[in-house]
Amino acid sequence: MAGRRAMRVVLTGWALLILTAGAAQAQSAIAGVAKDASGGVIPGVTVEASSPVLIEKVRTAVTDEHGQYKIVDLRPGTYSVVFTLPGFNTFKRDGIELPADFTATVNAELGIGALEETVTVSGESPVVDVHNAVAQQVLPQKLLDAVPMGGRNIQSVGATLVSVQQSAPDVGGSAGMQQTYMTAHGSDPRDNTIMVDGIRLNGIEGDGAIQQYFNEGMFSEMSYQTGGLGAETSGGGVRINMIPKDGGNTIKTDVFFSTTGSSLQANPLPADLAARGLKSGASMHSMHDVNVSAGGPLVVDKLWFFGSFRHWGVDQTVPNSFAATPNTPQVTGFVPDASQPVVDGNLIKSFMTRFTWQASSKNRFSFYFDKLIKFRGAEQTTPPGTSPTVWSLDTYSTRQPKQYYMTEAKWTTTFTSRLLLQAGVGVNNESYTSGELQPDLEACLAAGTCAPRPSVDIATGQSWGAPQGPFYVHKPVRETGTGSLSYVTGSHAFKTGMEFSHGFSVLQQNYQNPAINFIQQFNGGAPFRVTIYSAPLDEEDRLKADLGIYVQDAWTLNRLTLTPGIRFEYFKVGYDEEGVSVASQSLLLTEGYAQRPLFPALDMPTWKNWAPRFGAVYDVFGNGKTAIKGGINKYMIAYSTTTFPQVYNPMVLSSDTRTWTDTNKNLKYDPGIDQLSASTNALFGQLFRSPDPNIRRPYDVELSLGISHELRPGVSVSFGYFHRSWYDLIASDNPVLDQPGAFTPVTMANPCAGGTINCGGAAPSTITVYAINPALIGKGTIVDTNSSNTRVYNAFEETFMARVGKGQFFGGANSQRQVSNFCQSSTLNGGFSAAVGGFTAASDPNFAGPFCDQTQYSIPFVTQFKLGGAYPLKYGVNVAGTFQSYPGTTGFGSGITNANWLNVNLLATSANSPLAKGQSETIPLIYPGGKYLPRLNQLDVRVARKFPLPRGGEWQVQLDLFNALNSHPVTSQSTTYGTTLDVPTGILQSRMVSFGAQLHF
Repeated sequence: MAGRRAMRVVLTGWALLILTAGAAQAQSAIAGVAKDASGGVIPGVTVEASSPVLIEKVRTAVTDEHGQYKIVDLRPGTYSVVFTLPGFNTFKRDGIELPADFTATVNAELGIGALEETVTVSGESPVVDVHNAVAQQVLPQKLLDAVPMGGRNIQSVGATLVSVQQSAPDVGGSAGMQQTYMTAHGSDPRDNTIMVDGIRLNGIEGDGAIQQYFNEGMFSEMSYQTGGLGAETSGGGVRINMIPKDGGNTIKTDVFFSTTGSSLQANPLPADLAARGLKSGASMHSMHDVNVSAGGPLVVDKLWFFGSFRHWGVDQTVPNSFAATPNTPQVTGFVPDASQPVVDGNLIKSFMTRFTWQASSKNRFSFYFDKLIKFRGAEQTTPPGTSPTVWSLDTYSTRQPKQYYMTEAKWTTTFTSRLLLQAGVGVNNESYTSGELQPDLEACLAAGTCAPRPSVDIATGQSWGAPQGPFYVHKPVRETGTGSLSYVTGSHAFKTGMEFSHGFSVLQQNYQNPAINFIQQFNGGAPFRVTIYSAPLDEEDRLKADLGIYVQDAWTLNRLTLTPGIRFEYFKVGYDEEGVSVASQSLLLTEGYAQRPLFPALDMPTWKNWAPRFGAVYDVFGNGKTAIKGGINKYMIAYSTTTFPQVYNPMVLSSDTRTWTDTNKNLKYDPGIDQLSASTNALFGQLFRSPDPNIRRPYDVELSLGISHELRPGVSVSFGYFHRSWYDLIASDNPVLDQPGAFTPVTMANPCAGGTINCGGAAPSTITVYAINPALIGKGTIVDTNSSNTRVYNAFEETFMARVGKGQFFGGANSQRQVSNFCQSSTLNGGFSAAVGGFTAASDPNFAGPFCDQTQYSIPFVTQFKLGGAYPLKYGVNVAGTFQSYPGTTGFGSGITNANWLNVNLLATSANSPLAKGQSETIPLIYPGGKYLPRLNQLDVRVARKFPLPRGGEWQVQLDLFNALNSHPVTSQSTTYGTTLDVPTGILQSRMVSFGAQLHF
C-alpha cells in the first residue's frame, strides 16, 4: 500500500508539472569557454547569441567559475555570439550555422582592453559535436530543396541517410501515399519517435509505427537521431525532430510544384523479367505535388505566423486488375475489360498553420495545427500484385475523403539565464473508414437494385463481387503532454521532466450490405466453402497511461562530457466492457452460432520499468574537431493498443471456414437456407487468449562506440560500431499442446537436396517435421509469456558531411548483421502468427523449424551505401542527386522481419509430407544466409536553373530523373517450393521523368 501511495504522489506531482511547467526537448545549443591571452579561464563573462530566427532576438548566458557557458533551446539558423566583460575587449564570432539538435562549440579569447574595442572573428561553423553522444544526421531546408527527394516526406528524406532503412523502395514518390516504415541499427518501427518542435506526435496505430502524412513545406530542418538517445526519449528507434518555420519579421513565400505521368515513364515490364514469369510491373498513371507556404509578422518582434497548403496525389495502375466487361454475368467469375485497368487514385490535402507569440521577455508561446484530407480510390488488404489471375475492380474498396489532424501547443519560459521551463501538449487523430464499396455498387445497394457479395474462385484465383474484408470505421487518437525543467551552467546542463501519453482506438466492423458477413468460395465454378467473419463488431482498446519520468545531465569536465540519465516508465492498457446487441447478431444466429456474450472490462498487467542511459564524449585535442563518443542505453519496447490489449480483445475479427452445400442451386450462399458443415473454429468469436499475469515488458540494450573528426573546415567524417540485444521477448504457449504425444517427429527427405528444382541455396539432406495429434487441432487456449528467445544486431558505419565551396555533400556506408534464436518456440506452443513487438509465432514445433538458432550459421554482414549532394555550376545551373545501394533483402529494414535473406519454404500438408490430415505447415528447406535477392541500386538526378527576382527572391525550374539508370532489381519473388519458385512478384519502378519549379520571395 505504501508503494501505491508513493506512486500516486509521484504521478500527481508530475501531472501538476504538466499544467504549471511542462516539457519539450530543447532544440540546439551553443557552448564553449572564455579564456584570457594566457589561457586562464574567465568567469562572469556575458555571452549573447543573436539571430533573426529568434523572435526575442537575443539569448544570454554567463560563464561559470570554470569559464564555461551554454545557451540552450536555440532555433536552427545563423548566429552571432558576443562575449563582454569590463576590462576586456569585446569578442564577436559571426556566421555560425547552427543545425537542429546540435551543440556548436564557440570559444573566445578575450584580450585586455576597453569594451568598445571589438574583435570580430569569422570562419567555418563547427561540424563536430563534442558535447553529445547521440548519432544523428541533419539535413537543412536548402539541401532538402536542392536534391531530388521524391515523395518529400519523412520517409523519403530518411531513405537518403546511411543509418535509416525503409520497408519498401520509393521511386519519385510513388510509395508516398501509403505507409512505409523506417528503422535504424536493428530497431523496430514502433520504437520510432516522431516530433514536431520537440513534442511527440506519434500515432497510436501499429503501437506508434503508423504515422501521419506531414506537410514538408512547413519545416526548416529535419533531424534524424539513430543511436545513443538520452532519457528524454522512450523508444530506441529513429528519433525525428522536425523544426517548423516560425515566420519571422519579414514576409516570405515559398512555392513548390512538380508533375509527371505515364508518358514520362519507361517500360514497366522488362522482357527478361517477363520471361521469368513476371506478369506486370507497377505503372505510374499520374503524380503531382503543389505546396504553397508563407509566413511573416503580425506584430514585429511579438507575433509571427506561418501557413502552408499542400495538394499532392499519386495515381497508379494496379497490376492484373480490371473493371468487369459491361453486361456480363458475375456469378462464378467475371470477364475483365482489358481497356479499363484499375487505377489506385490517391490524394492528400494539408492545411497547416502556426503562430509564435513572444508574450514577454521571458515567456514564449507557439501553436500548430495541421488538417489533412485523404482519399483513396482502390484499396485492397491483400492486393493481387503480379499473380497469374486477375481481380475485379469491385473487390477494391475506397476511402472517401477523410480528415486527420495534428495539433500542438507549447510554452517556454526563462526564469533566469540558467533556469528554463517548458510545457507542451500534442494530439494525433488518424480517424478513417475503410472497406467502402465502389461508388456504383454503393449507389445500387442504396437503391435496392443489387446486393454486392464478396466471391473468390480458389482454382483460378479470381476475385469479384465486393471487397473481401468488412467495412470498418476506425478512430485512433493519441494525446501527449510533456514537461521539463532545465538548469544550465557552463559545466552542467541538468534536466528533469516527464512525458505522459494516453488515447484510444475505436473500431467498428460490418459489411455495408447488411445481409453479408462472409466470403463465398468456388472451386472451378462450383460452390465450395464459405468463410464467415465475426462481424458486426464494436471494439474499443484504451491506452490508459504511457508515462515516462526522467532525469538527464550533461556534465563537462575539461574535455570530457558525461551524459548520465535514467527514465522510469509506467504502462497501463485495457478495454472496457464490450458486446453487440442480439439484433446485430441476427445473421450469426441464423448461421448456427451461439449468441455472443457481453465481455467484461479487462486491464492488462501493468508494467513499471527503469531504463538507464549513459553516454560519454571526449574532445581529443580540446579544439572541438575530434570527438570519441560512446554509450550504453536500455530501451523498453514500445506498445500502445495494437499488441496490448488488442490481441486479447474478444471483439477482434475472427473467422470460420465451412464447407458449403448450395441447397437451392442459385450459386449464392443464403444463410439459413444453404447447408454448412460443422464449425472448424471452436473459439469463433470467443475469448481465447490471455497474457501471463507475470509477463514482463520486452526491452533491448544498445551499445555504441565511435569517433568523429573534422578533416578540414566544413568537412567531417564519422566511424561507429553499433550493437543491440533484445531480452524478455514474448512467445505463445498452448498448454493443451504441451502434453506428451501432442506431436510426433518424423524425418523426411528434403526436396531441395538433389531434387529436380534448383532451390538456390545449400540444404540438409533431410528435415524433421512434427505431425500433430488430429484430436488436438483447434483445441486449447493461448497464454503469452516471456521466453529465452534472443535477437542480436551488429553494425559498422561510416558517414561524412561536406561543404565544398557552395556545394554540400553527404553519405556513407553501413555493414550490418542480425541473427535470432527463436528455438523456444518449439516448446511454447501457441497460435499467434504475428512476429511483431517481441511476439513470436509458436503454433507448434514446426514454426521454430530446423534453423531456429541462426547464430550457428555463417550469416554474412550485408552493406548498404548512400551518397547525396548538390553543387552549383555557372549561369545559375545546379546539379544534384542521391544514390542508394541496398543489399538484396526481404522487407528492407522493416524491423519486423528477422531475416534479410531469402527462404525456400515447403507448404506441407498430409498430401506431400508425413503431417496429419487437416494440418498445414510452412517448413524452411535451405540454410539461412545462403540466398539473397539481387542488389538494389537507385540513382536519382536533378538539373535545375535559378533565375533572380527583385528584392532577393528567386525562382527555379527543375528536371528530375528518378531511377535514372532504369534498373529493375527484383524486390520480391516466390519462395514456395514448386514450379513457381523464384518467379518475380515485384520489381523497382521504371525510370521516371518529373518536371517542377520552385519560387522563393
